[in-house]
Amino acid sequence: MNAPKATARFPGSPSPEPGTRFVVSHRTAPFQDDDQRKLARERFDGFVDQVLAPNATLKRQQEAPEDHGRRILVLEMDGDELREKLKDGPDHLLVERELPRQIPRPLPPPLRDLHRRARPEPAARTAAQKKAQLALTLTVLADGVPAEGAQVGIWFETGGSNTTLVQTVTDAQGQAVLAYTPGWTASKGLILPYGRAWSMMVEAPQDGQTINLPPLPMGQGPIGWWHALTGAPSYDPNRGAGIRIGVVDTGAGPTPLLNHVHGLGAFLFGEFLPGPQAAEDVQDHGTAVTGLLGARPLPGSTDFCGLVPGADIGVVRVYGETGGASQVDIASAIDLLSISHKADLINLSLGGAASAIEHDAITAARLRGTLCLASAGNAEGGAVTYPAAYPECVAVSALGLLGTTPAGSFAASWTPEQWDRYSVGGVFVPDFISVGWQIDAIAPGTGLISTIPSRYGLERPYADMSGTSLAAPLTTGVLAALLSRDPLYHNLPRTALRADYARQVLAQHLINLGVAPWYQGCGAAYAFPVI
Repeated sequence: MNAPKATARFPGSPSPEPGTRFVVSHRTAPFQDDDQRKLARERFDGFVDQVLAPNATLKRQQEAPEDHGRRILVLEMDGDELREKLKDGPDHLLVERELPRQIPRPLPPPLRDLHRRARPEPAARTAAQKKAQLALTLTVLADGVPAEGAQVGIWFETGGSNTTLVQTVTDAQGQAVLAYTPGWTASKGLILPYGRAWSMMVEAPQDGQTINLPPLPMGQGPIGWWHALTGAPSYDPNRGAGIRIGVVDTGAGPTPLLNHVHGLGAFLFGEFLPGPQAAEDVQDHGTAVTGLLGARPLPGSTDFCGLVPGADIGVVRVYGETGGASQVDIASAIDLLSISHKADLINLSLGGAASAIEHDAITAARLRGTLCLASAGNAEGGAVTYPAAYPECVAVSALGLLGTTPAGSFAASWTPEQWDRYSVGGVFVPDFISVGWQIDAIAPGTGLISTIPSRYGLERPYADMSGTSLAAPLTTGVLAALLSRDPLYHNLPRTALRADYARQVLAQHLINLGVAPWYQGCGAAYAFPVI
């Protein structure tokens, strides 16, 4: 698998607008009886094949595993004509525009104003313009060693109130060469190394500058501060045994720490690609999420472990190298994990606008006994994103801990100024989180160290990351650990009762941090009994 593109991990990327294509599907949640589902599917197929298909351009189509399962089509069609056709459609029809689902990557506060003023980098169209360009060259070291594969972004002041973000990836010597136009001034930079060192911000970068990034605390595992705050004081390779967890993300691996994880395939642009290779991570986000759940270090190793390495984890990829996912593929992935993998819990560290099709998949999963948990979003005080905001989902926010990250690091920038975001013991609520009444729980999500794919000659690399994307799998892991040792849960039928019982168990193991419920929900997830 190729290394990710330069923008794959970089925060602050603009969210794409809703697509101009229409997604057509049907509800499955109301039809729990096999005969009812089959009849509803036949009515949908008849309407699509006889009414819609002859008048539309079919861009892609996703068939569910069963002949009476979900069918999703993406169509190009005149909106007025579509509305007219829908008047004769079945009552369980679902139609909406194609909606993007982004990996929520927060931007450090010192860079937000620069990024909000950023305009696209202009292309050098003529030979004279290209010749006139200047180059800013940086050398990036990770604890004294050339940091190959580091993503480097520099914000240039370009005149007036505008800025431009120029990005590149370091070569094998750790060098980054960034072309810019005469008259621009380098203001600030952000460096995301590929493992080994902390992500750092750079003030007023200079041509020829060497930046030595501080090393990650890799000799301090297998337990980190986030384990302690979630009730996992030691490494137990069997923690979470008997629980099946699904992960919908950018994929997972390859890394020897996740060799036991099942790559179930990928849904991309409405097409299902089966097999472990299709489920490999094309970025690194999904590997970090999965590692927080299930990383298995070697005996005696100081590599950081996952919360529930004994759980049965299945991963479905729904992202490409740089592009976002859509509700088409996410709904299909949820169906696959709930039906075929029989997942008890599904982790969704992604977000966007509301989708009736995605909502139906989550509702149907609940009725099959599967509980979905999702990251609340990194909207800097904005609204909780979907799928977390659906009432059937557990919405998870993020917390941080003072003194766990080096000064000047990406992760250290989240320390809030508001007093109402602090709890006892140095615990705080970072300012990047989304807020709202939909939030159910909170977990560590600032400066966490987790697995990333084996690339650039690194066999078992780790990287630091921040966001509610990291808090969601920790909450999923806490709940998996609790359910693993709950005999009543294991004896429940795979119905909504099972999913609702799991949600109740989580609610009983949330510790109130004394901050507002729109930050923390009912509190921090903790895997030991709450007294």
